[in-house]
Amino acid sequence: MTPSPGFRAGVPATTPPAPVEIPSALGSNHPLALRAEEGAYFILLKSYSRPARPDPRDPGMTALQLAEGLANYVQLTHRARVYLYEHISEEKRAEAVAMATARQRASAFAASLDGYRQKSQLQGMEFLEPDTRVRFQTFRYRDQIGVLTGPFATEDEAVKALAVVKKWPAPQDVRLMDGGALAGTGPDGKQVIEKTFLNPFGQAMMVKNPAAPKSAPAQSTGLDPFVVRLNEGRPYSLLKATRNWTLGVKSFSAPVTFQSKDEDSSMMRKLSFGKGGDVLRAGAEQAEALAKALREMKGPGGQLWMLEAFVLHTRSGSIVTVGQFDGPNDPALLETRRVLSNLTFNLSKDQAQQQLVGTGQKLFGDNILPIPIPKP
Repeated sequence: MTPSPGFRAGVPATTPPAPVEIPSALGSNHPLALRAEEGAYFILLKSYSRPARPDPRDPGMTALQLAEGLANYVQLTHRARVYLYEHISEEKRAEAVAMATARQRASAFAASLDGYRQKSQLQGMEFLEPDTRVRFQTFRYRDQIGVLTGPFATEDEAVKALAVVKKWPAPQDVRLMDGGALAGTGPDGKQVIEKTFLNPFGQAMMVKNPAAPKSAPAQSTGLDPFVVRLNEGRPYSLLKATRNWTLGVKSFSAPVTFQSKDEDSSMMRKLSFGKGGDVLRAGAEQAEALAKALREMKGPGGQLWMLEAFVLHTRSGSIVTVGQFDGPNDPALLETRRVLSNLTFNLSKDQAQQQLVGTGQKLFGDNILPIPIPKP
């Protein structure tokens, strides 16, 4: 994993003296731009993160070109409504603020020069023009654009639709998909690496409308006792975390919602209510396995990455998270999110177990979101 050369860990969300216009890769009038009034819930099909400026070290299509390509495929193939949403990174915001501040200072400096220039002329002195170029801090940020379908009026409707979306076949244009590699053992006993492409729809997730204004957090009334029982005795329970925020990296959802009917604290018995329960239970097992693999994940040299992975089991699925932080703008959270978004892997398989190894293709991409840690 190599940090972007222009990155500064923990870039502060600077408050400018006046409103600053943030440059948009999506543009202000894009016909597919998601707006706050469109609806409450959506399914995030895929997000693309690409260099905002041409980079010879990372050539290829832009984030907008990729997002529009997938949106067009979904519209033509599945006749579904699609939307595009651009996430503005802290690096992009910081550069816009730095540019606006530099221009304000340059304007004030230019006004003072006029006074010195006139004074020189009155005194018959030659005025030497100074260097008036505007300088400001830049960042090698990336454009980030997500492709969504919806809207859905309720969370339950979105979860049911998600089960259908996850079964969609992969698009034929491989440029719209992330690459992957599966390492295993061939018939001759030698390691075989099979390169493939990952169907983006299998990684889709339900989200609230990201364009809607963020409301103030409601006063906590305590965590659902049923959810507390689901997580009792689990080795990677998020409820064991002592700080307030974490990074969600993967969700395993089922097209069902359950109500508690007994006080049994066994998660697996609670999740085995027929076919829907089987899906929910399987997702819970996958989440636990992923958290275990992340905690045991090694780099190319065999060293442990020391990722603190957690799992939260809910009524409608399971969520895998990484780390615990003081807040959504905690510098450590921003740095961890950057590292995770660039984390790559191969899946190696031996006689004992499958093991994630930190080399190869991207593991999470850009579907990494800060989420508050619930408290019992």
